[in-house]
Amino acid sequence: MNRPTISIVYNSSRHVLRARMSLIRTLQANGYHVVVLSPTDEATAEFDGAGVEHVPIRLTQYGRNPLREIEVYRALVSELDRLRPVASLHFTLKPNTIGTLAAQKAGVPVINNVAGRGRAFSSEKSMVARLVTQFYRRAFRHSSKIFFQNDEDMAFFIDRGMAAAPKSERLPGSGVDLEAWQEMPMPAGPPRFLFVGRLLTEKGIGEFIEAARRLKLIRPDASFFVAGEHDGSPPFIAREKLDVAVSDGVVNYLGMVAPDRMKELLASATCVVLPSYYGEGVPRSLLEACATGRPIITADNRGCRDVVRNRENGFMVPARDPAALADAFQEIAQLPKDAQRRLGKVARRTVEEGFDEKIVLQAYLDAIGLVRAGSQ
Repeated sequence: MNRPTISIVYNSSRHVLRARMSLIRTLQANGYHVVVLSPTDEATAEFDGAGVEHVPIRLTQYGRNPLREIEVYRALVSELDRLRPVASLHFTLKPNTIGTLAAQKAGVPVINNVAGRGRAFSSEKSMVARLVTQFYRRAFRHSSKIFFQNDEDMAFFIDRGMAAAPKSERLPGSGVDLEAWQEMPMPAGPPRFLFVGRLLTEKGIGEFIEAARRLKLIRPDASFFVAGEHDGSPPFIAREKLDVAVSDGVVNYLGMVAPDRMKELLASATCVVLPSYYGEGVPRSLLEACATGRPIITADNRGCRDVVRNRENGFMVPARDPAALADAFQEIAQLPKDAQRRLGKVARRTVEEGFDEKIVLQAYLDAIGLVRAGSQ
C-alpha cells in the first residue's frame, strides 16, 4: 500500500537537515512519505540515508530577479501537481509566498511556518515591505494553517491582514529535542563565549566583536568563538571586519559547524551569545544552549525575549549596544563557577517548561490530520 506523501518546501537543503529532521522522522513514523523540494547543496546527499525523496528546486534566499522567481513558481506548480501530497509544509519567505501560491495553483493544501519576519520588514514603509505584505496576503488567504514562532509576529501578521486569526497558531519556536540535547557540566577554566548563527549584520555579529574587543582589555583570559555561515556578501558582515578581528586575536572563527559537532562546541562554552536585532522567530541556537545548561546573553528583541529570563538564565541587553553587551560579558566572566551553573540550571528548566519539541511535532500532526479530514 502506498504511503501518503507530505512535501516540505524550503530554500536550503542544509537547513532542512539542521532544523527539520525531527519533524521528518515523526512524519515517517506516522506513515508518511516525505519529499523535500529545495535547492541542491553540499548537504543534499544526506537525504538518501534518511529515506527522504529530494526534488531540486532553484529557490534562492535573497535573489530578486522576477524572471527567476517565475521559473521557480512554475517548477513548483509542476512538481506539486505531480507529487499530489496530502499537505505541503512551507518554511521561510519565498516558500511561504511564491511556494504557497504555487501549491494553491496545484490544488495542494498548505501549512505555513513563519519563523520570524526576517529582513523584509526591517523598514515597514519600504517598497520591499509593501510588496512582501501583498504577497503574504495573497498567499496566506487559502492556507490551511499558519504557525508562528512568537506572539508578536502572529499579532503583526493578523493586524495587517496577512493572516486570518482562526488559521493562526503560536508554537514555541521550533522546539528543542530534550532527549538529544542533554544538560552538560560547565567547563573549567577561563570564560569562553560562543556566537552561533549566520553572520548577518542584523544578527549582532558586529556588536559581538566590538564587545569582545572591549572585554579582552580587562579580561585577556576570556575567549570568543564564532560559528556560522558567511557567504561573503551583504547582508553578511564585511569579511574584512571579521578577518581583522581574527588576526587581532579578538575572536576565533570556526566557519560552519556540522550539527554533530555542535554539542561538543556547546560543551566547551561558558555562555552562548546572540545579540540579534534581526526579525527572529525563536532562535534555535538559544534553545539548544539552554537545553545543554548554558547561560545565554541576547538582545531585547522579539523571539529572543521569549527565551531569556534576565539575570535568571542569562542576560538581556539593548540591541545594537556593544557597551551593554561587554558589561554582560564581564558579569558572566566574574561569576564563580557555582553561580554560572545556577544560571545554566534555570536555562535548562526554561526549555523544559516551555519549548519541548514534542509540542511542535504534535501540532503538525494535528494540523495534517485536520487537512486530511477536510479533504475527505
